[in-house]
Amino acid sequence: MSGLVLAALAIGPASARDRIFDISTFSEDTEDWRTLRLFTGQTITFYGLISPIVLNYDDGLVSRTYAPVGNSNKTSRLGFRWRIRSFGDWSPIARVEIGLSARPSKEVSLLEPGTNTWSIKDGDLRKLEIIVKHPKYGAFSFGQGSMATHGITEVDYSKTDSASKSNVGRIVASQILRNSDGTLASAEVGAFIDNFDGSNITGTYSDGSRKMRLRYDSPAYRGFALSVALGNEVLRDDAEANADAALTYEADFGDYKLATGLGYSWQSDTRILSGSASVLHEPTGFNLTAAMGHERGGGNFVYLKAGVLRSQWKMGETALALDYYRGDNIYTGGSMAASYGLSFVQFFDRLNLQGYALVRSFDFKQPGASYENSLAVMTGLRWEF
Repeated sequence: MSGLVLAALAIGPASARDRIFDISTFSEDTEDWRTLRLFTGQTITFYGLISPIVLNYDDGLVSRTYAPVGNSNKTSRLGFRWRIRSFGDWSPIARVEIGLSARPSKEVSLLEPGTNTWSIKDGDLRKLEIIVKHPKYGAFSFGQGSMATHGITEVDYSKTDSASKSNVGRIVASQILRNSDGTLASAEVGAFIDNFDGSNITGTYSDGSRKMRLRYDSPAYRGFALSVALGNEVLRDDAEANADAALTYEADFGDYKLATGLGYSWQSDTRILSGSASVLHEPTGFNLTAAMGHERGGGNFVYLKAGVLRSQWKMGETALALDYYRGDNIYTGGSMAASYGLSFVQFFDRLNLQGYALVRSFDFKQPGASYENSLAVMTGLRWEF
């Protein structure tokens, strides 16, 4: 074990290009319409992501298409960052970000198809925070934002996260399972599947581990970085205090890029240990990703993905990936969920646009119940600015 640690320390940290672990912001300062420069010299940078999809879900008996709906893998959002005047080497940044609820795919179902109206709900406040960064002492974050373990099971070099992530049931979380006798069950897809992403405890409508919190991120040292946070969910009435910690590592090994993270989260009687790792061979574009997680006294999951990146056309990279998920004892003792997915993403670099598609099968088992297999097919666009 000590030999592995020494070998890792001997390798330099990953280059800034395509870093996975970066708490800075969704968008850097630009010289175009996104950035306004105040008379005091500070800048306000606006950013956003729009990701509509067409979703078809076949529960084994009934097939229904929902269009358009929001991609719950990558929630549509708008935000801005205000770079406040620095004092010494300390650089404060204020950030506000809201999600746009245009009928999220995780909330639609055969019984609740939803409406095509754009709205902003209480739960859509994603970020309302101040980040103070120092090159030597790290970054301190105050306010509504990501806990330390947010994204810890979604480390992924495949560039297919718009279509497929380790929480494979998120895009169809509210869809109702179909009993083998043809009747609708009481259970939903999201109850059987979780990726234990930090403090994101099992829940149909969960969307990451963002809370009103105090967070610290250490500077990276030879690729290693430590993050800790203490916070509380203020957007729900049943909120509980939560603390977590994460250790991440990212480095280049010649032609290979490696990123991995391990996190531990505790909330009342719940304890979560989870993490993920991804490796990319840059000359061929071949990549492998794995994620695992366990809840004390509860369920566990494993996720595997193999992908390839190609630059076949001048317009941008093409990403293709095949993945597998299995979760046990997440819904009830003895329950099981398995899923296979095939995802495709085409980048259009000049437009900051992605086109993507996903085909995903689901298999659910539970003692005393028998369910039909189901299938989800999704196509969509993702535009970032």
